[in-house]
Amino acid sequence: MKISVKKAQNGVYAISFDDTTHTLTTRELKVLLMESVKSLTPGAISTVSPIDEARDLAERLKAGNDTGLQKLIMSVTDDDILVFLKSTENDTLLHAKLFDNMSERKHKMLSEDLEYRFTDGIDDEQLGAAVIRLIEVTNQLQNDGVLEINA
Repeated sequence: MKISVKKAQNGVYAISFDDTTHTLTTRELKVLLMESVKSLTPGAISTVSPIDEARDLAERLKAGNDTGLQKLIMSVTDDDILVFLKSTENDTLLHAKLFDNMSERKHKMLSEDLEYRFTDGIDDEQLGAAVIRLIEVTNQLQNDGVLEINA
């Protein structure tokens, strides 16, 4: 079987299987690739949902030292923090811990943004990307000895 993939236009790909061609968006192509990898190599890709990853990170951060959390907050984008806060909006302990470790100005700005942004919710792709970036920075700060998780 001859298989080819060509970019048809921005965000659209033409995939040919022998004489049959299918058109997929970037998102559909990513899903196809992920499902293929899952089928071919079970266990190679984490099947933890983005919301579960966010909850796991929330538990880690609630046990974090204040200095490390302050450095984390300064090291990541406000958008990533907002997505994370929105996904954990029912975790009042986490929100209190994070808000206590940021400036009054930043706290006010993020609180206001939380009220008005994401009225349609957060999609898994957006949440997953934000959580991955937050986990990477968290892990780096832990490796550097700046963020201590007292579990």
